[in-house]
Formats: sequence, structure tokens, C-alpha cells
Amino acid sequence: MGFGAFASAAAAGLLSFFSPCVLPLLPVYVGILTTDAGESMSLGKRVANTVAFVLGISFVFVMLGLGAASFGAVTSNPYVNIALGLLIFVFGLYLAGVLRIPFLMRERRANMTNIKVKGVASAFVLGLAFSFGWTPCVGPILGSILALAADQGNVAAGGALLLTYSLGMCIPFVVITLASDFALRHLRKLNKYTPVIQKIGGALIAVMGLWMILNQVTGLVNANKAAQVQSAQDDAALVADAQGTAKAGDADVSDVSTAWKNVVLTDLDGNKVRLSDYKGEPVYFEFWGSWCTSCVQDLGQLTKVYKEHEKKGDVKVVSVVVPGFYGERSPEDFVKWAKENDVQIPVLMDTNGSLSNYIGVSGYPTSVFITKEGDLHKVRVGAIDVKTLESLISEIAE
Repeated sequence: MGFGAFASAAAAGLLSFFSPCVLPLLPVYVGILTTDAGESMSLGKRVANTVAFVLGISFVFVMLGLGAASFGAVTSNPYVNIALGLLIFVFGLYLAGVLRIPFLMRERRANMTNIKVKGVASAFVLGLAFSFGWTPCVGPILGSILALAADQGNVAAGGALLLTYSLGMCIPFVVITLASDFALRHLRKLNKYTPVIQKIGGALIAVMGLWMILNQVTGLVNANKAAQVQSAQDDAALVADAQGTAKAGDADVSDVSTAWKNVVLTDLDGNKVRLSDYKGEPVYFEFWGSWCTSCVQDLGQLTKVYKEHEKKGDVKVVSVVVPGFYGERSPEDFVKWAKENDVQIPVLMDTNGSLSNYIGVSGYPTSVFITKEGDLHKVRVGAIDVKTLESLISEIAE
């Protein structure tokens, strides 16, 4: 998961805070958290109550994120991700005022006038209650971030995403509560701008939804092209190429589309990974197959290279298989095979064949070298001896 997802979650949290549903209620919440029987609390109590309130909000949001990501990890289906992107797009249009969705107009908000906070426990419960409140503004924003969390397909990433959303929403709460009189006096001036803030935020959320849809559709189109190429070729000839008769040497990478960086891959545990996630460190990976005799024979050598560079921490070494294509097993059967054969090197599965198609793999094994800037440095077809491989890896490790 890249920086953009976290930035979107933090921005969505801020948008929720400055929504027309939350901003007018700030004096009520601040009053509950900072006064007792009309008397202002000490700074220590205000801090304790505010932190407990924020923890209550964050607890619910993180649990929702874990649940959404668990759903994404179970499905891991591009059509489900397209549906999630469409949901985010619709929520964005709703927030921007382009669409009217009646059931989202229903507001469930408790009467706060008689609530008293007697300590951190009740402040925490108040935070829980606040986070469960579904309002016309916060609900669609939160729903968009939950859909984004489900798209990650990684439970830890989903929880982190919703925690970031929570912090984006809660940090202004903390600041305003600790400087209540001054902050509220100036914050009321923003009330007239909240509709504009909501429209801009809605437009940005709609764009995020469109990006998710286009990303998945592109993957499906590329997968379909790869499938057509596969059916047009003779499987026996392709296997012969993969066993070593393909033209060995460096491939031309000048025309390779940068779309390879954002292809969604899946590791053997079902977690989603993009090669762009590794930006900042050099990456070497090899396309191979469980049916490719020479590939399997060299797997021990590749594993040794992986362990050495994992220990050095200089280059990320992984491998890629394309299940369901070119004679490879299905994803489920490959995972089973890898466990039975004690495959120790990290394996990423190109389940749609998109990465293989973008790189232009013509035979197995094919080695790919990526710089720490995330650029394609070299693609070499054919087996590589250890000495030559280490020499090539050193080119990207510098």
C-alpha cells in the first residue's frame, strides 16, 4: 500500500471533521469534554478526557478497517474491487451534490444536551458513540475509506488505513479541545465554507473511485489479451522456449509501459502487493514456473541469493509465477505445491498475467532488475549463473 492511500485516508478524516454535520456540533462536544457542572476542568483532565474520546473513535474505526480488509482478502476478485470503486465514486458524487441518495440523508445522532463526562471511561464511551453515528456527511466518506481498505486485501493495511482516517479526524478535535475558547471562536468562521469544502472533497473521492475502477479494468483487459496470446500459441513450443530454447540475452525495455508498477500481485498468504510498494529499494525478481525443469533446478541457487541479500538489506529479491497461464498450475494448486516443496524464496503470483504481459516475457526463466527509483533497469531472458547474477544485481544496488 503506497503513500497515496494513507494521504487519501488522512484527507478523508479531515473532510469528515470539517463536514457540515460535525463542525456545528463542536461546541457541544468540547463543552462535554472540558467542563463539569459548568466549571472548566483542569488541563490534565481535559487532556485525559480528550485522549479517551479519541481512542473510543479510533477503536471503532480500526475494527471496521480490519473487517473491511478481511472481506477484501477473502474475495480478492477484480470484479468486487470494481464494485468497491463504483461505490466510492457514487459516494463522491453524493458528497459533491451531484447525486441525491435518500437513505443517506437520514441522520442518526444522539441528543447530547444531557450527557455528562465524569472521567476517562465515560469519555471513551462517548467516543464509541460518536464513531457509530451515521450522518449524511460522514457516512459516505467513511464508506469510501472502508471500500478502499477492502481493496487492499490485507488486514493489517486495512486497520492502518482506518487508523490514519481516524487520526485525520481526531487530531483537530484534540487541538480544539485543548484550546477551546480561542479555537472555537475562530472555527465558527469556517461554517459558511463547509458546503464548498464538502463539494471539493466529494469530487476528490469520486476521482479516487474512478482510479480504482480504471486500474482493475486495465488489469482485466491485459489479462484477456494475455489469454488470447496464450490460446494462439502452441503450448509445447512455449514450454520448449521456457526450458531454454527462447532467445537468451537482454530484452529491449525502451517501449515497456510503466503500468507494470501498479499491477496487483498476490503472495502465497493472499496479501496484495504492487511492485511500486518497493520504491526506495532496488528489486530483483525472476519469472519462473513449477513445471519448468531448469527453473526448479535453479531454485536452490535463487533462494541462496535471496537469503544473502535479505541479510545485507541492500536489494529486495522475490520471484514471480503466472498461475493458470503457460502451463502453470492454478493459484490454489501452486500454493499447495510451493508448501509441499518447501519453497523459501518469496513468491508473488501474477494471477491475471498482466505483469508478464507488460514486461513482455518470452521464455522462462526471465530476470528483471529494478532500480531504487522504481525504474526498469534490465530484463534478461534465460538462466544466469551466480557470478553474473551478482554482477547484475550490483548494478542496481549502487
